[in-house]
Amino acid sequence: MAFEQYISHPAKTDDGESTLLIGKGGRFDDDGHLRTVADRMVEACLGQTLADGTPAEPVAEVIGLTHDIAKLTRWTQKYLRGEPFQHSDEYRYHAFPGALVTLYCLLECCDDVGDHAAEVATLVVAGHHDTQSPPGPSKLAENYGRTTVGVRETYERVDDQFGEIDDEVPDRADRIIRAATDGAGSWDDFRQWHDNRAEPIDGAHDHLIYFARMGKSDARVGYYGDVVRLWTALKLADQTAASGLEDDDIGGTLPDREALDQHVDGLDEGEGILADLNSLRDRARKDATENVEALVESDDVGLITLPTGFGKTYAGLSAGLRAADLSDSRLVYVLPYTSILDQTASEIKSVFGVSPYSKSFTLHHHLSNTYTGLGDNYTDADIGRSPGALHAESWLSGLTLTTTVQLFESLAAPTARQATRVPSLRESVVVIDEPQAIPENWWQIVPALIEFLANTYDATVILMTATQPGLVEYGSDELTTRELTDDTDQYTDFLADHPRVTYRLHDTIRTDRGDEYATLDYPTAGGRISDAAGDERHVLAVCNTRSSAEELYRYVTPMGGAEENEPVELGRLLHDYVDESGELPSPVELRKLALGTVANQDADTVYAFLSGDVRPDDRQLLIDALYDDDAGDGDDPIPLLDGDNSVVLVSTSVVEAGVDVSFDTVFRDYAPIPNIVQSGGRCNRSFGGETGDVVVWRLAEPEDGNAVPSLVIHGGDAGDALPLLRETGRVLRRHAEDGCIDESTMVSDTVAEFYGSLFGGVLEPGDERLADAVSSASMSDLEGEHMIEEIEDYDDVVACFTDEERADLLGGDLEAGGIVRHPGAQVNTDPAAWTEEVTIGNSRYLLVDALDTSYHPVFGVR
Repeated sequence: MAFEQYISHPAKTDDGESTLLIGKGGRFDDDGHLRTVADRMVEACLGQTLADGTPAEPVAEVIGLTHDIAKLTRWTQKYLRGEPFQHSDEYRYHAFPGALVTLYCLLECCDDVGDHAAEVATLVVAGHHDTQSPPGPSKLAENYGRTTVGVRETYERVDDQFGEIDDEVPDRADRIIRAATDGAGSWDDFRQWHDNRAEPIDGAHDHLIYFARMGKSDARVGYYGDVVRLWTALKLADQTAASGLEDDDIGGTLPDREALDQHVDGLDEGEGILADLNSLRDRARKDATENVEALVESDDVGLITLPTGFGKTYAGLSAGLRAADLSDSRLVYVLPYTSILDQTASEIKSVFGVSPYSKSFTLHHHLSNTYTGLGDNYTDADIGRSPGALHAESWLSGLTLTTTVQLFESLAAPTARQATRVPSLRESVVVIDEPQAIPENWWQIVPALIEFLANTYDATVILMTATQPGLVEYGSDELTTRELTDDTDQYTDFLADHPRVTYRLHDTIRTDRGDEYATLDYPTAGGRISDAAGDERHVLAVCNTRSSAEELYRYVTPMGGAEENEPVELGRLLHDYVDESGELPSPVELRKLALGTVANQDADTVYAFLSGDVRPDDRQLLIDALYDDDAGDGDDPIPLLDGDNSVVLVSTSVVEAGVDVSFDTVFRDYAPIPNIVQSGGRCNRSFGGETGDVVVWRLAEPEDGNAVPSLVIHGGDAGDALPLLRETGRVLRRHAEDGCIDESTMVSDTVAEFYGSLFGGVLEPGDERLADAVSSASMSDLEGEHMIEEIEDYDDVVACFTDEERADLLGGDLEAGGIVRHPGAQVNTDPAAWTEEVTIGNSRYLLVDALDTSYHPVFGVR
């Protein structure tokens, strides 16, 4: 039974039109899915070369034209139309028969295509419906290269599918093959080629031998990169075509860099030390922007190494936008934590006047509402996400702000959803901010993935931090680095002349006691923090775990008695405000509440707490109340950290990097040197008054914990015997004089010595297994690997707090759209209880009533 039109995808709405496989009447035209996919694959692979020297573009075109050829069978056509058919479901499967056509076209009809390219292309088409990772050669060998009953049945079914095409539409199949081979091949020739290779079915025929050999060739140089390159290009082309995205919809526009220049020019120049600091910040931005031109023309990885508070974000944005403009490409700006992303996104929106839902700017992390507004005519596609979400999640906008996890997990065996963003990295500019925050487990695979970005995708990569980890220098034999700021010593010299902080080693750190750890109990630590907060001074304490931070906070805040003697806690004031009004307060309103309560209770200290258990919206509100100069006008209260009352903030590492707060004294639980330096960046950021103190101590095991916190996060069972903490202690003690280290030495000499001693010239830390999986194209070993493993033990929790959130999310029929409208309410944690459990698609959400006992006013989700 022939059909009048052969479709590739059904209509997305009842009154819509289906997507045609080739075009009306079987002609190749703009309406045909195969032609659209082929053209978009060619565009994604433009100018690229496979590992064996074969140009990627002709191979990509053949893949695009042949991948869905087996949709010409009546079984697939009935399935696409929702009609029943009288065979098993496997008869509608089209990936493997399409792969055989791809193999024929490239191996037999394209003289300039080698065996490697044909093999990779065949692998990609055979696995083009895989969802968890790109197809691995060993998987294809197992599925199609053995003489088992299952494999025999597969080949017999494929013969039936080809026979069906012979009977019904050989002319259309012939047009596809002739288009793919520029007339060198035909459907009849393919059928003869296939029949000759597939007989006898129970013997060692050529197909079996070919696919069996794939499983033994997985160590070939470049195999991983070529499979990922072509598979992700097919995913992007296929999904954008199926979703209805037009050519004009694909791509984006860069924000105007001149807007950043104008913003910086309009900032207060300051006086004295601040004027000198602002001059250095401006010099760093201009140097990085000018020097990036030479970086784009080279094969190097750029470095922007600036102490905290010296304008890294503006320097990285300016240099990145200039490089993207030179490359006529896009900018992907990467940060380690969602809290920093949201803060940076607010800055980008303010400076450039762009919306995160535009084709100029996308904000993408697992809690963000990620989509591009493309007009009302777009509806949900059968790929499971709307065209607007597909555009944004594919990083097609001019500037994408995303996380380190999203970037590197997308390059290491991406899922089908992650795959569409990988082709967008071609010739792009990737600025990786705070690379020292990359988990140690990934230190070996990340250099390999940066090589992949630079070599396979011709991307310009910039690593930007105060504490360069040396991942490329120590971990790559192929790449070299270059600093984008001239005379980097001028910044540390400035710190030597104008020290902001002094690092002080507590007695629990100063002496090497081997496997015995001197620790500080929480009552003593709490008392030390309270003493430091006297005389209107502000104190920050950074802890390694959530339970440790909570216990320390309890010993910092005075014990409550009568209501008038209760401590003034920002979190509790925020909670009470929402309980009464149903809305979140503004930063100014929260300041007024805090100052009014301080006056009523004749108190002198405001207390605050931050951790990953606190909702993102609430964390940002607390930070803005403490530090945001732009909140309010001249008649409103100034930020609490600029006021006359002391502020004590106890936090986990969510405050450690990229969060604009400044304290007179910082206490940091023992951690690797880069973490200590980043915490030190929250002390005396603006060189105000006396030199600040950063005290490094080792806190004891909390009451409800089972290990010393520094060992839980940074040491594991082996404790200080593992490199990170062992080398931290050795380097700190070597540079300390009377237990003190000046800031200039800390941000330069100690950081360099720490990483140098870790790597020792050969990259040893990290999981060697992950790097080996890339070199051997072992997709199964990479599938399911996560950069932050402990997050996988957490649930997606939505803490419903305001009236709007409670109305949208609690007690009704909930859809995915309801969840994504409230990204600031979502928390990754392990809750003790929840109000409702909702499953949407493959995602499970636990809804928590934030006005119930499941949500603590200060500590967040319980």
